[in-house]
Amino acid sequence: MLKHLHIKNYALFADCNVTFGKGLNILTGETGAGKSLLVGALGLLMGKRSDANVVFKEEEKCIVEATFVELSSKICQFLKGFEAFDMDGNSIIVRRELNAAGRTRVFINDTPVSVQVLKDVMGAVVDMHSQNESQLLLEPARQMELLDDFAGAHALTEAFENQLKVCNRIQSEIRQLEAEEATARQQFDYFSFLVQELSEANLQAEEEENLEQELQILQNATEIREALRLSTEQLYNQEVSAYQLLSESLHALQKVEKVDVTIAQTVEKLSEWKEGLKETCYQLQNLLENVEENPERLAFIEERLNIYFKLKRKYNVKTGAELIQLLETYSLNLERFSNLESSVASLKEDLVRGYKVLEEIGLAIEQKRTDVIPGLENNVNILLREVGFKDARFIIKLTRTTTENGTFVLDGQPLRPQNTGFNKVVFLIQTNPGLPVGELASIASGGEVSRVMLAIKSVLADKSEFPVLIFDEIDTGISGETANKVGTVMQKLARPFQILSITHLPQIAAKGNHHFLIFKETLSHTTFSGVKELSEQERVMEIAKMIGGDNPTENAMRSASELMRN
Repeated sequence: MLKHLHIKNYALFADCNVTFGKGLNILTGETGAGKSLLVGALGLLMGKRSDANVVFKEEEKCIVEATFVELSSKICQFLKGFEAFDMDGNSIIVRRELNAAGRTRVFINDTPVSVQVLKDVMGAVVDMHSQNESQLLLEPARQMELLDDFAGAHALTEAFENQLKVCNRIQSEIRQLEAEEATARQQFDYFSFLVQELSEANLQAEEEENLEQELQILQNATEIREALRLSTEQLYNQEVSAYQLLSESLHALQKVEKVDVTIAQTVEKLSEWKEGLKETCYQLQNLLENVEENPERLAFIEERLNIYFKLKRKYNVKTGAELIQLLETYSLNLERFSNLESSVASLKEDLVRGYKVLEEIGLAIEQKRTDVIPGLENNVNILLREVGFKDARFIIKLTRTTTENGTFVLDGQPLRPQNTGFNKVVFLIQTNPGLPVGELASIASGGEVSRVMLAIKSVLADKSEFPVLIFDEIDTGISGETANKVGTVMQKLARPFQILSITHLPQIAAKGNHHFLIFKETLSHTTFSGVKELSEQERVMEIAKMIGGDNPTENAMRSASELMRN
């Protein structure tokens, strides 16, 4: 429950402290006393947008701080899941600060957190309900949310939403691949021709370089053979060859090599040269034997190189290696094109399986909703009679989201699944016999919508985990006995929850377990707002004022006392 609220430097609240109690906490006050400002301060704690204009003194920061205690184990477990702050025990302290420049800071248990974390945390702790919130009841999404609260279907709707994302992702991949497949069909023949042309050329790695080298030899075979022949004769084959002369010189030096170390070293070097020269001559001889004029081989090489030349010019590359790389790329494209059809087929099978799971979850959600609708209608209708709708009928109409262009077919109907399932819901009401049954949005007035919301919240009381409910004048548009009945329902609702209710009706104010007066006073030419808890006698006076004005009569005082006893 909300134990303590501290408001400092917010609008007319200079420094205000309020300690609330269990049950129904009533807040009343004259018009302009600051009731809406108090709601605005609470809205800051709910994560609503901040406005620097509410800062009372520009030189000081505005602070709104609330202490929540005795939180349920389920809510504590939820709050412990936040890594942004530490949760110790079953209480939290939430603080929001705002300066005149519009900068805001948020703390939970004295740890700085983001506004989004504040919204998530307070969304689990407080349910604020105002006239604006009543209008949300007219929205289909809110109606579906309330129905699912009663059905306990939120875990299933979360699973449905996740599965729908999976199906949508597969569907997106299918559309993308089908688009690629259409493009591929247009390009397939072209790439097939390229692959065929390059494949028929029988391109080989390093073939072009080797052929160019061999071409140079064949084109100059006569000159090469003459050079090799002359070289081998002069170096080795003649009687007076370089090899013969070197051998004779070496033989002479070997006779005297022991005489001098330098001569011995020279003999060693010449011996190496002799063997090297002999080996070189053998190599030249082998070359001479292998180099021959071969017009047929020359023609073949020129033809092969011409193929490389034409293909390089056609494909705008510089080497045969690049042609081979192109062939590999085009071949991979063809392979990918061939696989697209099977990939699309495989994804369509995945989509069928995904839709099957989606159907199972969606039907389970629909069944849960269908099962609870009669009970929810009956319970709400009972409470509507308690809040002044004597013969009203509340009806829930659940249908499927059929559409001509639906992506999902169920029982022969094309549907467009929403994140919450296959259904849409409409809350209908007949306020009196003989009047038409119509949508809540078109039939009920603002005050009637508020009472319907109160009835629904009361029915959902045992299914909700909100420890604190805040009602901001949802009793607008009612009076008399109806107001008394609304107060009784709120009194019952305050048993499982702590309720803070801002009201202008004495019938509702009299039902409170605690009564706080929001007042305005002027001190030293400055106007301030404050909040004061009233004693029993003060409560009688305040309720009497609500009945008869600032100077209540004895009858008003007796009426106030009587209201408090009922």
